[in-house]
Amino acid sequence: MNRLVPLAAFAALVALPTHAALRSAAWGTDPAAPLYVGQAYDLTLTLVTDANEEIPSFTIDQGPGRNPDSQTHSEANGQRRTVFRWHQTEDAPRLASIPLTRVVADVMAVQQFGFMRTANTTRQGVGAEAFSYEVVALPGEAAGAPIGEFALSLSADAPDFAPGDLRLLTATLTARQGVVPKEAAFTLEPVEGRAWPWRVTERTEKRLVAQAYFLAEGEKPLALRLRPFRAFDLRTRALAEVPCAPLMLFPRDVSAAPEAARGPEPLRLAPNVDAPALGVVGKTPPEPTGDRVGGWVRVRSEGREGWIPEAALKGGKQ
Repeated sequence: MNRLVPLAAFAALVALPTHAALRSAAWGTDPAAPLYVGQAYDLTLTLVTDANEEIPSFTIDQGPGRNPDSQTHSEANGQRRTVFRWHQTEDAPRLASIPLTRVVADVMAVQQFGFMRTANTTRQGVGAEAFSYEVVALPGEAAGAPIGEFALSLSADAPDFAPGDLRLLTATLTARQGVVPKEAAFTLEPVEGRAWPWRVTERTEKRLVAQAYFLAEGEKPLALRLRPFRAFDLRTRALAEVPCAPLMLFPRDVSAAPEAARGPEPLRLAPNVDAPALGVVGKTPPEPTGDRVGGWVRVRSEGREGWIPEAALKGGKQ
């Protein structure tokens, strides 16, 4: 019986209701205003409680008519700040305002006793002061430009080439802040060689990736550059170019290179070295169709048909 007394006392202590306090609520934006037409931003509602308290749910009588898109929290000086976020953009200038808001939240006070965790939830209300912010048009020539911080890069499937080689280029646009615009596209600066149209392989709000074949010509090093991407920089509040570091391709000595080190054989539209390339011969040996013209043979390779030099058939396959 003596052993049950401390256990009962402990159970009674755990069962005691704990005090929960919803200290304040405030609207805001991230980033802070002024905001621009077309800019991605978060409308925020910050609820402050004691450090050991959580907000599992809440209701508001003003503001967005949908649930928050995300939430974050932090703790400092014995308080917990829970930030609820609504992701937004505006398509026209406006002065947005939210009247005095009544926030009613479930506040869950959590206590830890060794390995035991208890939670007591109470429903509390607090007012959030009226809040307004301005969304303005981008200035001057920046009107309609993407907004945020972006990075542009260009790479190739190999760093060297022989005249007539096809290189597979990959261009990537990344939004470190903001979103990649839907109409974003890539353009290669003029250079000795021939580029085929870009084909998008990945598109998300934060990343755009596209690939294109490039037919290398000449026997000098090539510096491939993407045309700069123009965007409105929120740090400088001005239109700026997003540069792309040049991609260097270097010629190689074909006669000294082993066959395995040479680039993939172009699959051409016609039996001529100047004919457009349809792609490249795949890893599996191409299958001749029986057509031959002046040292060229028509083959099938990975679903495509095109022409390659007879000498390119591995092992002299007939």
